[in-house]
This record gives sequence, C-alpha cells and structure tokens, in this order.
Amino acid sequence: MIGIYGGTFDPVHNGHLIIVNGILEMTGIEKIIVMPTRVPPHKKGKVSADFERRLRWTKIAFDGIENVEISDFENRPDISYTIDTIRHFNEVHGKIAYIMGEDSFVNIDKWYMYEEILKSATIYVYPRYCDSSKTISMIERFKMYDVNFLPLPIIEISSTTIRERSEKGLSLKGYVPDKIEKEIFDFYSKI
Repeated sequence: MIGIYGGTFDPVHNGHLIIVNGILEMTGIEKIIVMPTRVPPHKKGKVSADFERRLRWTKIAFDGIENVEISDFENRPDISYTIDTIRHFNEVHGKIAYIMGEDSFVNIDKWYMYEEILKSATIYVYPRYCDSSKTISMIERFKMYDVNFLPLPIIEISSTTIRERSEKGLSLKGYVPDKIEKEIFDFYSKI
C-alpha cells in the first residue's frame, strides 16, 4: 500500500521525518509520498513560505530516506482538496493510505467531502496534543471506517514553533535537518 502524507510543511522539520520513519516501521505501507500543498483550504493566505521553497526544503529533508517520494501533485493555483488527491492516487496505485495528525482527525468533519475521504482511503492517525474526549467521540463516530491510530510518540516540534523561534533569533538545532537549518532560520527570521 502507498501512503500519502500531505501538509503545508511551512517549514518541514525533524518531527515530520520521525513520523514518516515510524509509520514505515509500524505499518504495511511500502512507500510514503510526502506532498506539500500550494493552497491548503484551511490555511488560505496563512502560509509564510512560497510553494517552491517548501517543496525544495522537503526534498532536501527527506533525501536519502528509503521508501519516501516527494510529490508536487498539489502544486496548482486553486485550493488543494484532499479528496482530489486521494482519488488521483487511488486510480494510480489502488486504495491508498492517508496519513494525518490527530489534530486534523478530530476536525475532519470540517473537511470538504470528509465522508468520501474516510470511505476512499485507509486512514492512519499519529498522536498530537488534543482534547482526548473529542478524539474518543470522533473514533466512535467514525468506527465504521478504516481509521488506525498509531502508537507513535507525541512530537512536540511544530512548524509554528520553528517560525516563532526564528523570529526571536533562537537556534533551530535539532528542530530541522542540519542541511537546511540556516536557510530556514534566515527565511523566517526576516518575516
């Protein structure tokens, strides 16, 4: 099975790498396609770095990691809806897995065509800090779908933290891959 891991990656960070490696180790997913989105529906106008920069950083960050491919499929001028991506990759690869954080899962009912997303893909959810009662409620609500929670550690690194640390002039050592640390720091420290 192929896994799709989409997001803004604004910027990509070591937490993303830990999640991808953990999912490859724990599941039957043969390959994960990491896919930065140009215009995410829930963050329209809120993405700091341009798509080309985020795509390049993502390629550098995941370079050399086996069974990971970077895709620019969501590089289109209009909003990228997850269901369109899932439909495309299902046609190419058969039923795919879609990877999301718990924070996204608890709000999936706000996503465009969310029931179709849940029907069309195997869902893998990695833990994030969320209201556990809301997570339990959503698990119960969507128990008829193939939703799998992964016993990964909660990663306390976030793109927001990296942007904030850069703005304050604080080190990104250990937060982002060494190969792009200076470039990421320089970019976000000047915003």
